[in-house]
Parts: sequence; C-alpha cells; structure tokens
Amino acid sequence: MSFWDLTQILRRWGWLIPILAVATALSAFVYSRLQTPVYRAVATIAVQPARPDFGQSQAAKTLLSSYVQIMSSAYGGGDLHQPSASRVIQALQLDMTPEQLRRNAIFSADERSLLIKLEIRSSDPQVAQQIARTWAELFIEWRRTENQKLRQEDQIDALLVDQPVASWFRPQTTFNVVAGLVLGLVLGGALALGIGWLELGARRATEQWLLIQHYIYLLRRRGWALVVFPVVAAGLAFVYSRLQTPVYRAVATIAVQPARPDFGQSQAAKTLLNSYLQILSSVYGGDDPSQPSARRVIQELGLAMAPEQLRRNLSLSLDERSMVIRLEVRATDGELAKRIAKRWAQQFAEWRQRENERLRREDRIDALLVDEPTYVRFRPQTRLNVAIGGIAGVLIGLVTLFFEEGLESLRRWMEAPPDARRRDEIPEAL
Repeated sequence: MSFWDLTQILRRWGWLIPILAVATALSAFVYSRLQTPVYRAVATIAVQPARPDFGQSQAAKTLLSSYVQIMSSAYGGGDLHQPSASRVIQALQLDMTPEQLRRNAIFSADERSLLIKLEIRSSDPQVAQQIARTWAELFIEWRRTENQKLRQEDQIDALLVDQPVASWFRPQTTFNVVAGLVLGLVLGGALALGIGWLELGARRATEQWLLIQHYIYLLRRRGWALVVFPVVAAGLAFVYSRLQTPVYRAVATIAVQPARPDFGQSQAAKTLLNSYLQILSSVYGGDDPSQPSARRVIQELGLAMAPEQLRRNLSLSLDERSMVIRLEVRATDGELAKRIAKRWAQQFAEWRQRENERLRREDRIDALLVDEPTYVRFRPQTRLNVAIGGIAGVLIGLVTLFFEEGLESLRRWMEAPPDARRRDEIPEAL
C-alpha cells in the first residue's frame, strides 16, 4: 500500500477514527460513573528484633514471609491468639464471610526494611480503616503472646507504624477516559485501514483478493466441518466430564517456626524442612508411635481404605522462603478430604510438640496449622475439557476440509483429458 493509497483511505474513512475515539472515551466515563467507589486503607507493621544483632536481624528477615502466611489466614489454626479474617469479623461485627474479607486483603513483606503491609479494600472508607487497624493489632498481640515464651533478648516485636488512612482506589475516571480515548483511536484507525484495504483490493482485483474469494468459496462449500466437528467434540468432552466421579482437594498449610529468632536456628529449620516432608509422607510410620503417618490418620478417622491408597492421594510441597509446608489431600468427598488434611497436619504439629519437650525452650522448632483447610473441586474441569474439545474439533475440521478439497482436486485432475493434465503440470527445467 503506497502513501497515496493511505491518504485516499484516510480521506474517505478517516471520520471513523474521531467517532470511535469519542464513543469509547464516553463509554469509559459512563462506566466509571456507574461503578461503586472502592477505598483502600494500608496498615504498616514494623517487625523489630529486641536485640540489634546481625543473626537475629537475619532471622527476622527469614520469618517475614512466614508471618505474612500466618497473618493472611481466613479462619486461623489451633492457636486462639493467631490473627485471622474470622477474628477481625468477630471483633468488628462485620456482615461478611472470612473468605470475602480475605479476598479484599492484600499482604506484602519488605525484607529490606522489615515491614509488613496490609491493604484492605472496601466501599466504606471507615470500614477499610477499622479492618486494617484491627487486623494489624491482632498480629501485634499474637507476637506479644509468642514473645512471652522467650527471653527478653530473643524476642521479636511488632508495632504499628502509623494509623491507617483510607484513600480512593477506584474507579480512576481520568485514567479510564484516556485509556478509552486511546483504544478508540487505535480501533478507529484499524477499522478505517481495514475497510480501505478491502475496498482497494476489490477495486484492483489483486491476487490476494482472489485468494480470499477462493477461501470464502471453500468455506461456503465445506465450512460445515468447522461447525460440526467442534460442536461434537465439545459435546463429547462435556458428557465425559459429567460421567466422571468428582474429585475434591483440601490443602492444609503448616508454618514451621523456630522458637528463638536466631539466624542459625532459622537456617537449621530451613534445612530440616525436607526431612519433615519425608516424615509427613510416611505410610506406616516408624518406631515412634506419635509419628504422623497414613495409617494413624486412617485409625483415628475410622477410614475404610489401605494406608497405601491414602498415601497415593497425598501431595506435599514446601516453600523454604516462608518456611511453610503444604499438605494436599484428594478424595471423592470434599468434607472427607478436609478432615484428612486437618488431622494429618495436626499429627505433625503434635509430633513436633512432643519432640520439643526434650529440648530447652529456646532450642525448639514449633509447627502450627496456619488456617482451617478448605476444599475445592479438583476434577473434572468441565469448562477446560469443553474448551480443549472445541479446539481439537476445529483442528479436525480444518484437516477434513483441506483433505476433502485435495481429494476433489485430485479427482478432477484424473478425470481431465491428457492435454489438460500436461498443461497443469509444472514444466521441467531446461
């Protein structure tokens, strides 16, 4: 396309650009005005080691991510002092579920400055401020409770840096309008160029346009394959998903906490995480009857299955950065998966408690359940299966379309007279 062609297209269809730009900008403005205002309040918590020691400061850095995991709990673990969304709701008498509150909370840790930031979003600025402050205070109280088990010089304190203040979060009307204006300019330009190119191609009857016409003719004749095969494949995937037995998964999160915030002990706890993973994954347990195992879970819950079968439905993973172990259980009953995950995690926490009884308080490594396990559907993923089936159907339809067209071309060539065949052949190089 030459510069002259571009000029002619803009002269003929350029009016689409400002019209679409104004329309999208106006739509963005109306959309912003119709949105419910959302405010956010941020509470900043400073984590302070009691003793200005390098080892203790490094331990505090290591524990920051773990604190974020504990603080972001929806229901809390076995510790009544542990901060959680449910405790915030109880304290403020909020009309919402812990899951709803948790979805409106964002936690982050800054290891460089030893800060934890808690951001709360709400349609009421006063409520956002109250939630942020209460949640931060619950974490501070939990740290005070944990510090009572330690010597003064080994404690890690937490303090609220400033009072949370609510500010406007969305809608950002100006940003939305500018984004809508830019989008309209782009869409208007693309539409004008597209229409102009098609018009120019139709006028000049170029080879590209003839090729497009050929494909349009091909789709009119055999396009049924691109409809029938995707619909049939998606339907089969839907039926297959419905015939499958639903499987649910429940996840229990265990935080490993060294009793003394010392760099050496924190590194030792990190090193032991893989060992804890092996102990947790035991089928029958070792010589210690208190050791967690699949057999103990079956005995305590009265399950009708073999320990090997239960172990196959268990997945373990760890996050060394936050010193967290995740225990995932899969079962055809969601409540059962939840009970198994919780009991297995509790067995590990109880085992660590018994092991700690042999040690001095400052040398212990505790394990606590971060939150109540919840279950979600694991499979079948009906929407994903239907989407994959539809895509596979489209590919099969394309193969069928071009295969049939190739067979028909071959048939026409075979039925043609010998002279016509020779004309269609590629001439040999001289």
